Amino acid sequence: MTLATWWTIDPLPLVRPLPGFHAEPATDDAALATLNGISLEEVRARRAAGHRPYVGLLDGVPVTYGWVATREASIGELGLTVRLPVEDCYLWDFATLPEWQGRGLYSRLLQTILIAESRSARRFWILRAPENTPSGAGIGKAGLVAVGRLSYRADGRVALAPLGPIERARAGAALLGIALDEQVAPCWRCGEQTAIAGDEDGCGCAPVDTAAGCTCAVPLHPPISRSA
Repeated sequence: MTLATWWTIDPLPLVRPLPGFHAEPATDDAALATLNGISLEEVRARRAAGHRPYVGLLDGVPVTYGWVATREASIGELGLTVRLPVEDCYLWDFATLPEWQGRGLYSRLLQTILIAESRSARRFWILRAPENTPSGAGIGKAGLVAVGRLSYRADGRVALAPLGPIERARAGAALLGIALDEQVAPCWRCGEQTAIAGDEDGCGCAPVDTAAGCTCAVPLHPPISRSA
């Protein structure tokens, strides 16, 4: 998985306005629950835990959403729980309704959040699975830059292989409470150590069914529901 970040000292790339689209903090919990596909109780529990939801609307219709963790973040795929400093936010659980995908809504929603939340936060973090290339494109267009690849070491522990500026990778590893280590498995799901040639951020296993997930037979970590 790729860890990306944006700090308030960084520039934001220009994302041109899309006619009819705007994003804002979500205030209607019932509507958010429907859009997000979770229960009203879950929405309220997330708010109580310090998570702030945002929604993007196109011509007044809610079509995309995302959450900002301000106290604690859970990365269920890798079994990590992160306590967030006051000036750090973790961005999670983003989605755009299928019929509205491909219009650049994700990057616009992300930038709205970065600008709004930078009133109190200085560093923003987000993870993406390598097979989710549309998510990677949206994250990059919004201004977040990859700093490390999160996967397993040979001993089965989670570590971060640095990408780009080493100081950002160190900050990311410190936030997650894990080590920096260039020798991590190409496959973050199972720890497979043999990479496909030229594939620096993907599963080194074959075959891979991106709908069903990695088909490797010997996981280093128990399978965890991908909810974070």
